[in-house]
Amino acid sequence: MKKLISLMMLVLALTLCLAVPATAYVDRNLEAPRAKDVVIDADLSEWDTSRCLRIDSEAQIIDQIEHWDGEADCSMEIYAMWDEDNLYIAAKVKDDTPFVYREGFPLDELDAIILFLSTNPDADPARTAYEATDWRIVQSTDEYDFFNYVDREMIADNGGYETQGEYGDELVFDDYEAATVRDKELGGWILESKIPLHNLANDTIAQLVPAAGMTIGFDFSVLDVDLPCPGIHSLRMEGAASLDGRDRKPEMYDVDSNPSLWGTLTFVGE
Repeated sequence: MKKLISLMMLVLALTLCLAVPATAYVDRNLEAPRAKDVVIDADLSEWDTSRCLRIDSEAQIIDQIEHWDGEADCSMEIYAMWDEDNLYIAAKVKDDTPFVYREGFPLDELDAIILFLSTNPDADPARTAYEATDWRIVQSTDEYDFFNYVDREMIADNGGYETQGEYGDELVFDDYEAATVRDKELGGWILESKIPLHNLANDTIAQLVPAAGMTIGFDFSVLDVDLPCPGIHSLRMEGAASLDGRDRKPEMYDVDSNPSLWGTLTFVGE
């Protein structure tokens, strides 16, 4: 009888363990307050900049570590806000040679910011391959014009949404707004942008409608190139990375293909 009871307790314990949802996103969460009276002008006075995530350490470098000369060379803070139709992203970027742009080059080889996010709040955080509702979005600027690149090449079933803007010099989002300013005190530049969420949807991919309390997968990179010369690739730093050693290649921390390496973003009410 005791053996039977022990066996039943073991089965119950295993059942409870299996019932717990998998959690694999990295423990870095960005809180995004609800947007109020946002004006896209690179003035962040209406933002709560205490709610941020940072890239500021050698452990976050995933490529070209030999080109990093410390925080003043390349580092950033990122902020987010939301309403039912839009995701607002702002950043303060320290960069001693800002706005390096090479016409006709892929945005991955320029000064740029990469956003990673899921538009499916019910997506499995332990998934190791991108789904149709996972997005890799590169934003770049030459200080006056803005460019987007939506990378979908890593998705087996992209839901009919193809890669856009991969050749650079394109603004692929409708109703997108952005502004930048140089900031001498910061030692770099400030970005403020609005991404209408209908750009991340189609007839088969449902549009994300943010709501207070919702959490989605999210991460970000910063790219920094100091010389506009062909063949020189960008230093890259990744928000959720925490790496040791000097041998760093993007494929060793393959956030471009593996969303379980992301952190999270939570939409909050205030």
